[in-house]
Amino acid sequence: MDKEEIVKAYLARLEINDDVKTLEDITKLIKAHLKTFPFSSLKVLLKEEISLELNAIYENLVVKKRGGYCFEHNKLMYEVLKTLGFDVTHYLARVVNNSEHIPPQTHRFTLLNFEAQRYLIDVGIGFRTPSVPIKFGNDASISHLGVAYNIVEFDDKTFAMQLIEKGKPFVATKFDLNRCYDSDFEMGHFYSYKSPDAVFVNNFVISRIEEDMIYSIVNDQYLKIYKEWTEVVEIKSIEQLVKIVQDDFHSNFTLEEIKLFYTQYVKIQKQQKL
Repeated sequence: MDKEEIVKAYLARLEINDDVKTLEDITKLIKAHLKTFPFSSLKVLLKEEISLELNAIYENLVVKKRGGYCFEHNKLMYEVLKTLGFDVTHYLARVVNNSEHIPPQTHRFTLLNFEAQRYLIDVGIGFRTPSVPIKFGNDASISHLGVAYNIVEFDDKTFAMQLIEKGKPFVATKFDLNRCYDSDFEMGHFYSYKSPDAVFVNNFVISRIEEDMIYSIVNDQYLKIYKEWTEVVEIKSIEQLVKIVQDDFHSNFTLEEIKLFYTQYVKIQKQQKL
């Protein structure tokens, strides 16, 4: 499939016509993407070769329903917006998760220039993913569950994507706007799914975001996050995990694959806590 065919099929899967022109249209697109396609490390845990070719990303996310992580989700969104005629560029960031640690640049995101304003678009940062474009400047952008996001600019011309979590500022990523190339993304991607120290190589991570709730699993911890409260779901069996992966995360994995996830990540984590 060529790029235009992929974009047309992707929009059809989300039940969105190709007349995407306004910021509100882009927000609708982001929300549909997050609701439909889960963020996950599952292919990494299976030691699959993960290609960043657009056709391969489309096949994995849209056709096979096997989820993906930032290099897949954000490349697909970037190519869709670019094909639709929007002024977008792509960059790398560091996922700091509110720490002073300086991790490598292993996160991809998109910058949108629209009507003389800059917006950060990121559909691939797990359960903290914003469902709206985040405007650069002092004003907060309100996302799903009423969560406020904003971009903080520092004196050295670096930036941070910050959200308010449990009433306090939480810095999710830090980045600069130095130009990035496909080879840079390939390098970050290679580390993220091949390095023995990488987060996704060592953890069962999957999430999906709807307007009024978030589904999130990290190893044995399954949370259904609502605006005012969080439901903790105990995963007790392989059969239960099969149903959760299929029904709550809309993902397509075999019974043998889910057995591996359960025995090597969910069950082991539960046992270590005893």
